[in-house]
Amino acid sequence: MRYGILGPLEVTCTGRTVTPSTPQQRTVLALLLANAGSWVSLSTIVDELWPEHTPRSARVIVQVAVSKLRKVLPADAIRTGPSGYLLTLDGCEFDQSEFVAEARRGRELMGAGRLAQARELLAAALGRWRGDALRDVVCGPVLAAHARWLEELRLSTVDSKVRIDLAAGRCHEVIAELTVLLARDPGQEALAGSLMVALHQAGRAAEAAEVFDQVAAHIEADPGPALRKLVTDPSVWELPRTVIRTAQLPPPVPDFVGRDDIGCRGPLTVLCGPSGVGKTALAVRIGHDRRAEFPDGQLYAQLRGVETAEVLGSFLSSLGCEVPYGLLERQQLFRSVTADRRILVVLDDAACEAQVRPLLPGGVGCAVLVTSRSRLSGLEGAAVAEVVELSEAESLALLSAVAGADRVAAEAESARELVRLCGHLPLAVRVAGAKLASTKYLLLRELVERIADERRRLAELKVGDLDVRAGVEVGYRSCDPLQRKLLRLLGWFDSVDLPEWAMTTLLDTDASAALAGLVEAQLVAVVGRDRLGQLRYRPHELIRVFGYERLLAEEPSRVEALDRLFMSYLDISARADRKLPVGRFPIAPVEKVADPAVVRRAEADPLAWRDAEAGMLHCLVRLAHRLGRWALAGRLAEVCAARPGDRRTEVIGLVSARNTGDRRAQAVSLCRLGDLHWEAHGRANRARVYYDMACRIFSRLDDRSGLGRALAARADIDVERGDIERAQVALQDGLAMLRQVGDHPGQADVLRQLGALLADRGRPAEATRCFEDSLQLARGLHDRRREAYAGKQLADVLRRNGEHDRAGELLEAALAASVRLADRHWEAHVLRSLGELSDAEDKLTRSLEMFRESGHEHASGYALRSLGEWHRRRGQDDRADALLTASLAVFEGIDDRRGRAYALLGLGQLRHRAGDATGGRRAVRESMRLFAGLGFTGWQAEARRTLRRLATV
Repeated sequence: MRYGILGPLEVTCTGRTVTPSTPQQRTVLALLLANAGSWVSLSTIVDELWPEHTPRSARVIVQVAVSKLRKVLPADAIRTGPSGYLLTLDGCEFDQSEFVAEARRGRELMGAGRLAQARELLAAALGRWRGDALRDVVCGPVLAAHARWLEELRLSTVDSKVRIDLAAGRCHEVIAELTVLLARDPGQEALAGSLMVALHQAGRAAEAAEVFDQVAAHIEADPGPALRKLVTDPSVWELPRTVIRTAQLPPPVPDFVGRDDIGCRGPLTVLCGPSGVGKTALAVRIGHDRRAEFPDGQLYAQLRGVETAEVLGSFLSSLGCEVPYGLLERQQLFRSVTADRRILVVLDDAACEAQVRPLLPGGVGCAVLVTSRSRLSGLEGAAVAEVVELSEAESLALLSAVAGADRVAAEAESARELVRLCGHLPLAVRVAGAKLASTKYLLLRELVERIADERRRLAELKVGDLDVRAGVEVGYRSCDPLQRKLLRLLGWFDSVDLPEWAMTTLLDTDASAALAGLVEAQLVAVVGRDRLGQLRYRPHELIRVFGYERLLAEEPSRVEALDRLFMSYLDISARADRKLPVGRFPIAPVEKVADPAVVRRAEADPLAWRDAEAGMLHCLVRLAHRLGRWALAGRLAEVCAARPGDRRTEVIGLVSARNTGDRRAQAVSLCRLGDLHWEAHGRANRARVYYDMACRIFSRLDDRSGLGRALAARADIDVERGDIERAQVALQDGLAMLRQVGDHPGQADVLRQLGALLADRGRPAEATRCFEDSLQLARGLHDRRREAYAGKQLADVLRRNGEHDRAGELLEAALAASVRLADRHWEAHVLRSLGELSDAEDKLTRSLEMFRESGHEHASGYALRSLGEWHRRRGQDDRADALLTASLAVFEGIDDRRGRAYALLGLGQLRHRAGDATGGRRAVRESMRLFAGLGFTGWQAEARRTLRRLATV
C-alpha cells in the first residue's frame, strides 16, 4: 500500500488506485496520514470537517467515514481507542515520510561537505512532489497548517539543492528552476538571493538587480541587507564547500572470509586473539563497512614499535592541524579537534592499555577499534570481541581463494587435512595457499606431508614476509619466565585441554598467575567448564607446536614434569574408578601422589571425572608410550581402558606389559582387546584369538581369578559359534575357580552369563537361580552396575515365563541405574527389554538408535530383530520384512548363529503370509536347525510349533 499527500491525495494498492472519492473520507484520511503513528481524537476530526457549524450527526458521519476507509486500507491499519483513531503505516510507503527523511539526510551530508551525495538525496526528495500538498482535499485548520509546513520544508530543500548547484557552477539550471518558482511567489528572499548569484555567474548582473527590485515590489519594503549586497557582490552569499577528509584505512583484503558475527560493539571495541588469526584484516573490513557512519574521516595507526607521540602527530597532521611539540599538548589538541566530529580510529596491534588511552578521541560521535594479542581488560568501557580461528568451511574457502578453487576441489581430502594442520589459522592457511599458488606443480598432499611433521611445520609455514612463527615469537618473548615455561610444557599435549591443577602439577608450583597471563595474552584459550566444574585450557594448535619446539630446545626438566602428571592422573583415575566397578579386571592400587582436593572432586563424581579426562588420559597413554615409559604407559592404559577405549590404547597396554615382562598384565591387556572387538564391534573370531591367548597365560601363572574371568569372556564367543556344551563347561569351571579364591565380583558376572545360557537352553528355573544369585552378590557388593545387569537379565527370564509385574519392576530399576551411571550401552539393552515387555515401539526404536550411535553392530542386529517382530505382530509386513532382513544381514556378517535363527523364525512367517509358502517353511526349518545345533531347546520347540502351524494354513 502506498499513500501520497505531496500533491493530490493518492492511495494505491499494488499499482491500483483506491483513493477515497467522497470529500469527508478524503479529509479524514488526510488528517490521519498527517498524524500517522499518533492518536487523533474524534473532536479534532469533527472540527476539521466542520470548522464553523457542527451537525448533530457529526460523530456518526465520522464513524461511517472511518468504516468505509477500513474497507480499502490494509487490515488493522486504522485502530480505534479511547483517544480516537490511530493510523499505522507498517509495511506501507508514504511520500511525506520519504521526503522528510531524504531532505534531512541531504542537509546533513551538505553540512558534512559531501555535496554530491547531498544533492542526489535532495533532488530525490523534491522529486516526490506532484503539486501543492493536499491540493484536492478540503482542509480545515489542522490540515491547512500541515500543508503550509510541508511547503516551507519543500522551499527549504529547494534552497539547499540550488546552493549546492551554485557551488558546482550549474548556474543555468538554477536560473531556469528559480525563475519559475519566484514567478509564483516573488517574496522568497532566500531563493531570490540564489537566483541573483546564478545570474552573476552567468554574466547577467543587470538581471540580478531586476530580481532585487521584484522582491522589493512584492513585499512593499526593502529586502534584507544580505540581498542588497548581492546586487553588486555575489561572494557574500554563503555556499557549501566540499570537504576533503582523511581516509587512512588500508585497502580491504580481497579474499576475506568469515567473521560475519563480529563488529563494533560500541564506541570502543577491542578485537583480541592470537597472532595470525586475522584481527587486522577484520578491523580494516569493519572500518570500510562503516565509513559512511564516520563522515569526518577514518584514522589508522600500526602501534607495534611506534611512539604514541608520533602517532598523535600523524593524526593531527592528517586533520589539518599544526602539530605541537609535547605529548600532552598533542593529546589535548587531538581531543579538542575530535570533540565535535564523527571519526573512526583504528589502532592496530596494541601492546597494552597505556598505549591506547592517549589516542582516544574526545567526541561522543567517534568510535575506536583496537586490535591486540591481549584482551586489554583494564581499558575502561571497552567491549572485547575474541577473534578465533576459522571454521573448516571458511578455511577451505580462504585456501581456494588464494591457491585456486580447482586445485583445492581436486584434492578435497588433502585440503581438509592441510587446513587442519594449519589449525584453521587464517595466516597459516594463507601461507599454505600462497605456497601452492607460487609452485604450480606442488600437490596438496605433498605439502601436507611436509607440514605434518611438527618439528618442521612452522618452518614450512613461511612465504615472503608472511611468517607464522615470527608472530608467535613476539607473544612468547613478551611473557615472563614462568609463563614461557608453562607454554613450553603445554607443547606436549596435542588436541586436548587441561585443567589448572594439571598445569600446577607440571610446573610443580601454583600455575594460576602464569595461566592468567597466558590467557590475557591470547596464547592460551579458555575452552569452557567440564562436568566437574573445572575451567579447561588449551593453546591454539600452532602455538602448541611452537611451544613444543621451545620445549625441546629450552626445557631440561621436561620428562620429570611429565612424570609428575603421569603419576597424578594415574592416582586420581584409579581411586575414582574404584567408585565405579566396571570391566572384567579390577584396577590395582597405585601410589598416592595427587592433590587431595582434586582426588576428592573425582571421587565425589567419578562419572564426571571420566567424561572430563577421557581425552587427556588417552593423550598421556600415547605420550608415555612414545617416551618409552613402559610401566606408566601400561598402568595408564589400564585406567584408560575403564572408559570407552580405542584399539590403539589397548595395544599400547599390551606392548607396555611385554616390555616390562609383566605376564599377568599382558593377559589382562589381551582380554581387554578381546572385549573391545567383541563387545564394541561384535567381532567374534578376532575376540576369540585374544581370549585364548589370555587363558594360556593365566593358566601358566596359576592365576585362578584371572583364568575364571577369561574363561567367562571366551564362553560368550563359544555360545555365538554354537559350541554350547563347551561354553557351559567353561562357565561352570570359571565359576568354581572364582569361588575357590573368593572373587565375588567375578562370580556375579559369570553367574549372569551362565543364567543367560541356561535360559536359552530352555532351563528357566536354573537360569532364574543363577540370576538371583548374581543379583544377591551384586547387592552385597553394593555394586549398582552389576545389580542393573543381573536385574535386566532376570527380568527377561521372568517375562518369558509370564511374571510381567516383577519383570517390569526390575527393568525400571535397571534403567534408572543405567541412566544414573551413564552406561548408555546397557541403557539401550534395558530399553529393548522394556519395549518387548510393554510392546512399545518408541523404546525399541530408541534402543536401536543408541546402539547405532555407539557403533555396536552386534547389539544393533538384535534391536533390529525386536523392532521387526513388533511390526510383524501388527501385520505391517513390508516394514517388518525390511527390519528382519537387515538384522539377518548383520548376524550373517558377524557369524552369529543365534541371531540368524531368531531372524529366520520371524522372516519365515512373513514369507509364508506373503504367499511364498515354500520359502517361509524353509526359513523356519533353518531356524529350527540352528536352534538345535545351539542346544536352545526352548526356541527349537517354538520353531517346531511355528512350522506345524504354517503347514495347516
